Amino acid sequence: MGKKHAKKRFFCVKYSMKPDKKFDELVTLSKKKIGPTKMLDYHIVLDLVNEEVLRADMPGLTDINFEKLIAHYRKHYSEAIDNFI
Repeated sequence: MGKKHAKKRFFCVKYSMKPDKKFDELVTLSKKKIGPTKMLDYHIVLDLVNEEVLRADMPGLTDINFEKLIAHYRKHYSEAIDNFI
């Protein structure tokens, strides 16, 4: 089965500020398509099949590049991403 018929797989990250001014990071891996309303809940949404950035809304994030973003998250979540794919 080619890429065209493969299920879409999304890597989603949501950040929230804790009372001590540190960020909490919630990572979700989803096989279901992320709708426009649901996408607004996340700060980072990466399409792992088409290798593209669907959403990147972070203060100070200037270089929005799929390769750089996935390399950053692979440092921390490589085992989960590899098992998911």
